[in-house]
Amino acid sequence: MGASAAAAIIIRREKDLVAHFRSHGAVDSAHAMTPSELGVEQRLAWNILRRGAIIRDGAPGTYFLDELSWEASRSRRKRMAIVLVTVAVLLALIPFILVTVGQIGTAAH
Repeated sequence: MGASAAAAIIIRREKDLVAHFRSHGAVDSAHAMTPSELGVEQRLAWNILRRGAIIRDGAPGTYFLDELSWEASRSRRKRMAIVLVTVAVLLALIPFILVTVGQIGTAAH
């Protein structure tokens, strides 16, 4: 499995996890729930969202979704994707530019 496929799977699992929190109403500390109440397992997507402060601690053993952190994370990922695509396009254009400049240089002679 390629890195992009693995990343897509992780992102899908993160979205599923966020959907669990939303569907159970665990979106603030007053409505925090245990993982078993949410019906989720604490695996890779869970750990990623915890490290990103998207899943936060409520009362001991309970957790809730920080919607603002989730939206900020999504926005950051979108910006990063745009930058990466832009860089890839620019890198793909380098050979074309070099050939074009080379042709202009030889036509001048």
